[in-house]
Amino acid sequence: MERGAAPVLVCYIKEDLWGTCRQIVLDRLGKHGDWQIGKTKIFLKDHHDIKLEMERDKGITDKVILIQKSVRGHRERTTFLKKRHAATVIQTVWKGYRCRRNFHKMKRGFLRLQAVYRSRRFHQSYLQTRQTVTRIQARCRGFLIRQAFWRRVRAVVTLQAHTRGMISRRLCQRLRTEREKRVAAEKQRLEEEAQLQSLMTARRAREEAHRKHQERLDLLAQQSEDQAREDKDEARRKKELLEQVEREREEPVDHSDMVDIMFGFLGHPGAPTNQSGQPPAAFQDLVKPSLAVEADELLDQAPPLPAEDDEDLDLSDFKFSKFAATYFQGLSSHTYIRRALKQPLLFHEDEGDQLAALAVWVTILRFMGDLPEPKCQLVINDGSEKIPVMTKIYETLGKRSYKRELLELQAEEELNISSVDSQKRNSVRHKLISLTLKKKSKITEEVSRQLREGDYSLQGNSMLEERPTSNLEKLHFIIGNGILRPALRDEIYCQICKQLSQNPSKSSHARGWILLSLCVGCFAPSDKFVKYLRSFLLNGPPGYAPYCEERLRRTFVNCTRTQPPSWLELQVRHTTTLN
Repeated sequence: MERGAAPVLVCYIKEDLWGTCRQIVLDRLGKHGDWQIGKTKIFLKDHHDIKLEMERDKGITDKVILIQKSVRGHRERTTFLKKRHAATVIQTVWKGYRCRRNFHKMKRGFLRLQAVYRSRRFHQSYLQTRQTVTRIQARCRGFLIRQAFWRRVRAVVTLQAHTRGMISRRLCQRLRTEREKRVAAEKQRLEEEAQLQSLMTARRAREEAHRKHQERLDLLAQQSEDQAREDKDEARRKKELLEQVEREREEPVDHSDMVDIMFGFLGHPGAPTNQSGQPPAAFQDLVKPSLAVEADELLDQAPPLPAEDDEDLDLSDFKFSKFAATYFQGLSSHTYIRRALKQPLLFHEDEGDQLAALAVWVTILRFMGDLPEPKCQLVINDGSEKIPVMTKIYETLGKRSYKRELLELQAEEELNISSVDSQKRNSVRHKLISLTLKKKSKITEEVSRQLREGDYSLQGNSMLEERPTSNLEKLHFIIGNGILRPALRDEIYCQICKQLSQNPSKSSHARGWILLSLCVGCFAPSDKFVKYLRSFLLNGPPGYAPYCEERLRRTFVNCTRTQPPSWLELQVRHTTTLN
């Protein structure tokens, strides 16, 4: 419908359909057109019909275009809104990510700033604490050094006082002796003068007695000079002997000669007892097996060593001092000492192992020359010296210790006392039992107190020999305990390593490494100590470190030996080493 035309009623309104149709025809065909309207129909020409159809098609086309435009507009608006919403979401996420990234960056910066501030504060606190501890250590060390200094000064003063007193007493004794001799000579002169007066005149008798008296005085003076000269010569010989011992201590040790001295491989006629080329009688059971097979096994090449899983392992962290600080009992350190131990270095639950550990420690000290041999005043030939060392060690395995028996006896005694107290106090039987128990309790309490206080002596250990023993016997005792008592293997290695740490004596140091080289070829340490032992071997002398390392690997391959090295095996090993 064109603009300005009269409004046309909608066709579906049925109040005035005829008027609506007439109005449409008038509006489109004109008032003077060749058309007629009837009661129910409109009569038109062909061109009128075509014109109306064209108008209808145009109207429908316009409405379709309008609908399409509206639909497309709605679709584009919907797409636009979706895209705008998506862009808004993307912008929100991106802005959130950027803000979070900046926040985390700022947070890391603040954390680093806090870490730097705290580390600087802690560093300053550490420096102050370290400075304070250093001052405390300096004061403590100064106090200990001053205390040790004054203790030494008092010891020197005491030694000087005793020495001066001894010199004064000797001088006094000598002067007293000379005075007594002079008084005796004067008395003899008077007696001779009185005897000669009856034979000659008084003057000649006096002169003759004076001449003899002067001769005796000259003889006494000559004897005094000779005694003084002998004393000076004795002092000079002692001083020269001390200087010679000091020079020998400072001289380098020939390990081959040391082995010859220890085990007597030279075979010279003046060799000591049990140290010649023949094995001792007490160790014949160790030489009886097939010697040829044993020598062949020694001369064969070493078996292929197992590939180690820890070839790249840094053994510098496994220091023996670290192991000693972690596992040693009491106040025991990792350094060299020259006295008996009150308790083993490592913890042992079995008391037999504890006694064996203390006996092995004393034997190691005697083997290395750090402890003198026991003085044997009386030798009893009961045949015990012919019993092999391994047999003696076998007899101590599983044997009940005296301390354990005393503790069990004391427990039974307390149980008996409690049962006796429950009976009547006025019975004669109770009195007799109480007297018996009191007497037994007195002995048990005294011995138990000694055992609790650790009052052990070298003579109280039944596993130690009370007679001087050869180096081979000591070696068999040490290695035999390591073979038969697996719990003592780490203990034996720790004792030897302890005596080799900061050892000032070159002879003792050489003996200790010889003993360690023999032990690593007979039994291996536990997994807990093997890395520390390898680290200790790597830091040893150049001549012993690779040899001991190879012997230790062979021991891991061939397992623990059943017997210590025999006399012939030591001779073969020594000959092979020299060649």
